[in-house]
Amino acid sequence: MSKKILFVDDDVGLLDMIKILLEQAGYAAVTAKNVDEALRVAEGISFGALVIDVNLAGDSGVMLMNFMMHNHQGVPVILYSGGEHDKSSVDKLLALGAIQYIKKCNGSELVAAVRQVCPPD
Repeated sequence: MSKKILFVDDDVGLLDMIKILLEQAGYAAVTAKNVDEALRVAEGISFGALVIDVNLAGDSGVMLMNFMMHNHQGVPVILYSGGEHDKSSVDKLLALGAIQYIKKCNGSELVAAVRQVCPPD
């Protein structure tokens, strides 16, 4: 059975593209476009990794990360952002528990980051 990856981003087009790329890489991708949807789809599911957009429309990806880390203990979290974050801001995000921070990039870079924290079966 493929490892499940939860990918949360408010860009619906990006959700579809990343889901395809993760599935091609051997993962079972679960996507959500906001915090409420992420909480709903994550209920009762075990994940190999979580990829969360820092700046979700109207929501905080960091708040979602904190909740998920509490309820899915031990699951690595990659924070993902198209916004500008200086080194100090990134260090603070990592100190909150994210295992990695990456800027929005092409999909292959994101899949490579997921592979680092959660090798496929």
